Amino acid sequence: ACVLPPPFQALELVSKPKPYYEVGEEITYKCKAGYDQLLGFLTIATCEPNHTWVPISDDACIRRKCTYLGGPKNGRVEYPNSSHVWGAQVHFICSDGFYLIGKPIVHCVLKGEYPEWDGKIPQCEKILCSPPPKIKDGKYTFSDIEVFEYMEAVTYSCDKIPGGEELSLVGQSELYCAGNGVWSSSPPECKVVRCPFPEVENGKQLSGFGKKFSYKATVVFECIQGFYMNGSNTVVCSSASTWDPPLPTCLKVVPPSSTKPPTLSYSASTSPSTISPISTVSGPKPTHPKKPSVQNYPGYPNPTEGLFDDEFAKWIIVLIVLISLVGVAIIFLWLYRYFQRRKKGKADIRAQYNTYQKRSTTPAEQR
Repeated sequence: ACVLPPPFQALELVSKPKPYYEVGEEITYKCKAGYDQLLGFLTIATCEPNHTWVPISDDACIRRKCTYLGGPKNGRVEYPNSSHVWGAQVHFICSDGFYLIGKPIVHCVLKGEYPEWDGKIPQCEKILCSPPPKIKDGKYTFSDIEVFEYMEAVTYSCDKIPGGEELSLVGQSELYCAGNGVWSSSPPECKVVRCPFPEVENGKQLSGFGKKFSYKATVVFECIQGFYMNGSNTVVCSSASTWDPPLPTCLKVVPPSSTKPPTLSYSASTSPSTISPISTVSGPKPTHPKKPSVQNYPGYPNPTEGLFDDEFAKWIIVLIVLISLVGVAIIFLWLYRYFQRRKKGKADIRAQYNTYQKRSTTPAEQR
């Protein structure tokens, strides 16, 4: 007997299922709601003698499609899955300068036997802005225009007060229509900004000279010789009439403490053996607050500077001495071998001469 095949996603049995089926018995399937059957695919299965069913699959049915939706005017449409069958979705996007009215995403859903979109095609309307806010003691350009289109901009400026302090524009001077009724930022304000005269003890000013320092005035400092800077060398006058960051300070460069021992003097008593050393430094040992390391102070010599050069020079000298010793040894060896060969040559000549003398002796002389 055959048991019922596993359930399918797109297929369902036409008749009521049974616990088991005899060999040769058939079962018929049909496409579920929302699917259409394709020609050439089997939807009837037969129980084979080996207790298996003739293979069938969901490929016999395909999902039904929603109607194709086009893009709105002044916009476009995108299908993320490149399909509009039920279960898919569609995205609507407006062109620059337009904003969307309606649902930006619409889904194809199954309603009964057939799929439908769960929304309508939205509209793309032109982006417009009402005039930007007015500011006290200031104005903006194109103040006579009542409606501004997308990316149209205005520029703010402050009024001149006769005989009074100069007003500074604090904030963004230019605003543009960034969205429907939305400007790019909040409007600026006109206010008197006056920072105190920038004075740094033991320092000098490099740029930004002036008698008055208004909004965004920039000053650059440096310390005189023998002092290092604690803080930023560049400050800007902020809208709060203060320097941002705060003015730096110039601290004195403290050299490293000397390791030389104190000078000693002696006091003599009646006996030379009673002479005792006395330090010229009297009183309690002074204490000093800890100072920051001076190795990185501007203008102060680095204690490790030149160390590499000294070590390199030492090694060069050692190498020269070694080469000289090897050269002298080679010369002595050569001289030694030379005199040995010369001495050996003289001995050979003397031996040959003695042999010659013996051979040249006459018989009479031998008798």
